[in-house]
Amino acid sequence: MKRLFCIPLVLGLSLVNSARADQVILDDLIVQGSTCTGFDCVNNEIFGLDSLRLKENNLRIKFEDISPAPLPGNDWQITANDSASGGANQFSIEDISAAQVPFKLIAGARSNSLLISPTGAIGLGSAAPVLNLHILKSDTPAMRLEQDASATPQTWDVAGNEANFFVRDVTSGSRLPLRIRPGARHNSLVLAGNGAIGVGTPLPQAQMHLFGSAGDTQLKVEETSGTTAARTLLEIANLGEIVSRFDAANSHWLQQIAASNYRLTTGSSSLPRLTLSDSGNLAIPGSLSQGSSRSLKQDIVPLDIGGSSAKVLNLPLFDWRYIEDVAAGRAKDSHIGPMAEDFHARFATGADPQRLAPGDVAAVALVAVKDLDRQLAEKDAQLVALLDRLDRLERHLESVERTQP
Repeated sequence: MKRLFCIPLVLGLSLVNSARADQVILDDLIVQGSTCTGFDCVNNEIFGLDSLRLKENNLRIKFEDISPAPLPGNDWQITANDSASGGANQFSIEDISAAQVPFKLIAGARSNSLLISPTGAIGLGSAAPVLNLHILKSDTPAMRLEQDASATPQTWDVAGNEANFFVRDVTSGSRLPLRIRPGARHNSLVLAGNGAIGVGTPLPQAQMHLFGSAGDTQLKVEETSGTTAARTLLEIANLGEIVSRFDAANSHWLQQIAASNYRLTTGSSSLPRLTLSDSGNLAIPGSLSQGSSRSLKQDIVPLDIGGSSAKVLNLPLFDWRYIEDVAAGRAKDSHIGPMAEDFHARFATGADPQRLAPGDVAAVALVAVKDLDRQLAEKDAQLVALLDRLDRLERHLESVERTQP
């Protein structure tokens, strides 16, 4: 048994009525051994390596500071286990003055539940934290951010495992609005200091910069709703003209959208290669070609052109203006030609009776020319026959005249 040595200098000692009376030691107290405090300490206590032992059914160490204001005087208490029946087996530090428990350990917590390394790194489950905060767990280490009912309740989880790193909206049905899969490319998502977003690049050169070098860079907008409906999947808005630039190997194209027209322009020329007005007028400075190869067609049959010229000659032609042109103040934009309904009724071409295909109009003109050529050939043959007959009649008449006395 360890020996207990007390070397007190007692200036005043009072023992009143009982050996259990309080002892007041008016000097330093040095115990060169172990000390046991509590109702359940016994004679010949076996301390082992314990220097100080508290032993009874309610274990508390209280720090009661009587410093007068304005000096700090908060009272604190170290508590081991709840005193009530069925209470928690726990170790806590209590703020007695504020009636708060800022620190608590529940019995059974795993090893290294909280560890602070010599570098100040904090390990949660880790005995050797590598970074300032290191969370180690066998399955999906996570961190929860929970706003209680004193405001609007909301709970978020930030977690990671072998499948992904994710942010989970627990309150809204555990949705995962953000995921990062293992093996994601370097600089998959970068937020620059100016608010620009880089996808695949650490230095975005626009508010949104998508960059790639593996030959698979692309932007896809996909809506998978099972309900068929018209939806705006991409919207670009500007108070002025909108310009989109498309760079190819040795040139670039500009797609320009103004208030009244749509234009396509190449980098080598300021003249638009295509202009489409808001009233539907299409203008190009070059040729318009429609696909007409045999390789693009089927159900090819020879056309009977007989009587086609009569259909063309009977086709009504008009001088007219588009309603939208007049409404837009372009009253001088007049046109001549047939009505699509009349054309369709005679030749049954095109997608519907309200539209004409330039190729069909040109083809009908060719058919009419061929029909007129056929008719001219017939007339020419008749004329040749008549001229031959006239020649024979003239020769006969001359012969008759010579035989007359």
